[in-house]
Formats: sequence, structure tokens, C-alpha cells
Amino acid sequence: MSVADTSNNAIRGWGSTPTGNAPTVNVGNENRTNHKCLPSIFFRGWRRNLLYGILIFLMVLVFLNIALTLWIISALKLNMNGIGPIKIMNGGIQLQGQTWVVNNLVASTISTQPAHPITLHSHRNFTVLVSDPKHSEHSKLLIKRDNIEFSGKNFHVRDSRGGDVFRASKEEVRVYADTFAVDGIGGLVVKTALQVPLVRAPPGSDLQLESLTRGLDLRAPQSIYFESRAGKIDVTSHTDLKLNSIVGAIKIDAPNIVITNLKEARVTEKPQRGIRSMKVYQLCACATGKLFLAAPDAVCAANADDTELCR
Repeated sequence: MSVADTSNNAIRGWGSTPTGNAPTVNVGNENRTNHKCLPSIFFRGWRRNLLYGILIFLMVLVFLNIALTLWIISALKLNMNGIGPIKIMNGGIQLQGQTWVVNNLVASTISTQPAHPITLHSHRNFTVLVSDPKHSEHSKLLIKRDNIEFSGKNFHVRDSRGGDVFRASKEEVRVYADTFAVDGIGGLVVKTALQVPLVRAPPGSDLQLESLTRGLDLRAPQSIYFESRAGKIDVTSHTDLKLNSIVGAIKIDAPNIVITNLKEARVTEKPQRGIRSMKVYQLCACATGKLFLAAPDAVCAANADDTELCR
């Protein structure tokens, strides 16, 4: 038994096989149309999606690290020998160009390449310090803007051959040069004593030994020798000039001996006749050793009333 539905053009029956095509069912068509807009990878499982995300994130990090490493290498100029101008060599480090030291520089030897100079520049002070592992100072060289200071036990200056040129300590100062020259108007001022084998003026200049307010003492264990090869020697004294020989004698060896400004004894007797009046006198000496002149025909004696002659 069947019932025909003329409105839908379909045949439906009860308990029997349908005689026509079943109508289409439109269930869930809206959801299927929405899923077609998204990739199918999002509907295969959340664990797989999470693993893919982690892999992509790690790949990005790896590429960033590679790019950052390449940038650091190019910025620092890294190579097989060192970092840019810094070359690591056997026994030290070689620097090319200018080097700025911000804090302290600790090194055992600082040298340059052959035929290249080295310049140490500082805007304020420059200090070279030598200390022991306990940080106690032994020697220190401090270069300031207006002076140079050195602190230590001894200060030595040597030439290229290793010979001594200058040496200074608390006890003494020695100059080992062949000639020690002082150029200047003030000359050389010595407060205590000066011990030298030879004092000589340069060619074309005078040699002057002077003590403004005190005495001048010249001492030698054997002899003191004064020589003027092309001029004269002047010894001037405000009061007395003494020549004293304890054991030997005082010798004056010259073809002419001139003593001026000697006092002359007064003559009481008339000169003898027949003697010409010439400027010739007798050289007499008092008991005190004072020299005076007398007339050639007079007695070499002073009058009793002449108290200033042999005083």
C-alpha cells in the first residue's frame, strides 16, 4: 500500500522500500562552509600544532643568534690571529695603531716594532709604579704637567753602552760625564761642598769663583794649580789675602815681580851727593812681615814716630 504525494513528487510508504530518491538533508552545511576558510592543519590535533610552533620559534632564535654572531665578528674584526688590531702572539700581545688605557696597564715589557717609535700620552699625570706582590711601592716615576718626580733609593742614567752617566741617591750625586757644563747667568750654586778634579771655563768665557756672603775654601791633599794660558789671574780681597805654607815654602817664579801701592818710609836725612834722583827704592820688611819701601841711600828702618808703617 502506498500513498502518493503529488505536491512533492515523491512516493512514501510504510514498512517498505521507498520507490523514489530520498530527499537531500541540509544538516551542518553552515559549519562545513566555515571550515573551508581555515587551513586544515589547525584541525589535525593541538599537540602537533604546538610542536610545529616550537620548532618555528627555535628556528627563528637560531637565525637571530647566527646574525648576531656575524655582526659581532664584523664589528670587532675577529680573525684567526686576534681581535682587529690586537694580535695574540707567542709571549705577548701586539697592538697596532693607538691604544686607550682606561684604568691600569700591567705588563712586564712594553716595546715597539723595529724602526718604529713609541709615544705615551696622558691628559693629566703619567705614573710608572714598581711594587711587590704585597702592593708595597719600591720605585715610582710621576710625570705631571709642570714637573717630574721620582721616588726610590737610587736614580741611574746610563748611555747606550751601559756606562754610567748620572747617579743620584740620598747620600751623594755623581756625574760620570767627561764634561759637566752649566749654561746660565746664575751659574752653579753649591751650599755645602763641591768635589771635582778640574774646574775649567769654556773657550771664550771667564771662570769666576765667588762667595757673596761667606768664605771660599779651596782644599787639596797634594796641590792646587791655577793656570791662565792666554790671560791673567786676578785675586781680589776686601781685607786680607793670606798665603800660608806649613811645611814648604812660597815660591814666586817670574821674570818680573811688581808690587804696587806699598807705603814709603819718611826720610829724615838728606840723600848723599852724586846719587841721581830715580824711582828706585829698597824693599824692606817689618818684624810683622809687612813690606815697605825705603830710599835707596837710606837706612832700611822706620822712624819711631811712624806708627802706621809697621802696624
